[in-house]
Amino acid sequence: MGHFHVPMAAILLLVSAASSDNSYTLKPPAGKQGATISLILIQGESSPPGGYRPFAEAVQAASPLPVWVGVPEFVADTPEPLQFGSKIKNVTEQMVKAGMSANRSVILGHSLGGVMAQQYVTSHVGEFDALVLYGATVLRKYRTTPFGAPVLTLDGTLDGLLRVTRQAEAWWHQVGSPGGQRPEPPQPLILLDGLNHWSISSGPPPSFVRAHDLSASLNETVGHAALATALSSFITASFGAGAAQVAAVKALSDAYNSTARLVAPLVEALELEGSTHVGTPCDSDYPTNPHCEYPMFPNTSLGPRKPPPDPLPPVDCTCGSAWVMQTAQRLMGAVELAPTPTAQSASIVTKDAFHDVSDTRPFHLPHIFTPPPGTACTAGEPCKLLTTTVTMPILDRLDELDTGLYPISARELRTKLKSRQSIWQSAGVPEELSPFNTTDRLNASICRAVNAAAYQWALEHAGAEAHSRFEALGTALRLVEDTWSSIGITGPTWIHDELTFTPSSDGGRPVVDVAAPYFATENKNLGDVIYLETVGYHYCKLLSPARAMEWIYVDGLYPNASARVMMAMARARGG
Repeated sequence: MGHFHVPMAAILLLVSAASSDNSYTLKPPAGKQGATISLILIQGESSPPGGYRPFAEAVQAASPLPVWVGVPEFVADTPEPLQFGSKIKNVTEQMVKAGMSANRSVILGHSLGGVMAQQYVTSHVGEFDALVLYGATVLRKYRTTPFGAPVLTLDGTLDGLLRVTRQAEAWWHQVGSPGGQRPEPPQPLILLDGLNHWSISSGPPPSFVRAHDLSASLNETVGHAALATALSSFITASFGAGAAQVAAVKALSDAYNSTARLVAPLVEALELEGSTHVGTPCDSDYPTNPHCEYPMFPNTSLGPRKPPPDPLPPVDCTCGSAWVMQTAQRLMGAVELAPTPTAQSASIVTKDAFHDVSDTRPFHLPHIFTPPPGTACTAGEPCKLLTTTVTMPILDRLDELDTGLYPISARELRTKLKSRQSIWQSAGVPEELSPFNTTDRLNASICRAVNAAAYQWALEHAGAEAHSRFEALGTALRLVEDTWSSIGITGPTWIHDELTFTPSSDGGRPVVDVAAPYFATENKNLGDVIYLETVGYHYCKLLSPARAMEWIYVDGLYPNASARVMMAMARARGG
């Protein structure tokens, strides 16, 4: 093997970067009283330290306490672990030499700086009295890690690099989880409407931020003031005293309540989906949640039955998708369209289970348990159908990186439903009035109807500001006809045929067409068949309400409201 040579140009670049250090410190303004605060601000990647000066000065002005600020510059403007300790030490020493005698130390990290600050604080417990994140969030891997200090997450609803849905997930775990354990020390979260990833800084954003951020609806000065007020309130509530502390606690409470209102529709959508980010899915083969009430599948398996998961899901695991249970199977059945009065008055109760839809150990298929297979509702008597369904949420693989840049909602729900024909026939509709081709095989609008309902739900439940912003700047979804999935060598291609999002236009206005692959099988003997005989199914690729909500809040804004597009439009107007 040859020797590894470091290019001389790279060495000179590092030496040059080290010699032209743009770190700086800011003394507090005169007249401030109380505990002295050391605030160290860690830059984001490719984000020059000087860009944070207006925000830092706004914090000093807003705080009743004397706040010293130190902003270290990392080599190549990239905060990374090898430099972290020495950079903090150096900028702290500069502030001490300038006269600082701090009572409390706070570290604030922006973007990648927030990621690195978490890593540092968790491995240096006790060095800082508080951690603040902007354009960052407590990483999933740190949810059970002691920070040894309170952690405040600040962000804007228009952060395109760390999407608001990821912050809603963080809020659920750190603040609002029903019956869940709260972190101690606390980890509050404040979202400010109209701010983006770059709102904490100033000047031209780096290319990656420009390419992926959304455009802030508040200008730089207003944004800095809003952030400074929130941070000052947190610092004063934590380390201040007297009337100033009381006022800060009140301001924080108002900010927390505002954030709870902002994230409420996002959290509700994630819970409707049954998102694995706000709950652990159950395993219907090895039930642990007594509230699921999911009838066991017949123990029919290709090969040996698979072993139980280790560990078993907790007792409060999520049984299945509430959206499928409450809406999807009901719209699939559409008993109000049935040709007989008994069927029209029927009710459907659905129990959904999360499971791999391709699993055959045992098989996981939808069923009608009431009325029992081979029987149907009788005319003139109440008709109640108990059905089961199977759902497999498919997440964006890049979400595993936990950067917040990619969707956290399911890309699609692979859902196995009982067919419309089977529902009608179990509700007493005779075969001659429920032909398979009419009810299911050639009906390319059923999955579309379910997906249209998800989109409509999201539009109706989105926050007022988000809805108005989307109406003005967003690209609408248009639900188009379902696409038939054929039988392949290994079975229905439906499993791997994806829910598609295709750019299109509607009357000259850009839209995105959403098409759902579907597959259906004809009913037989009212479902009274041997288990391996697949009858009475209608499979859909579903748009979850969380994915629709994420489209309204984030992805649907990119074409017209990204920072890149808005900056280009501003340049064009200026030219």
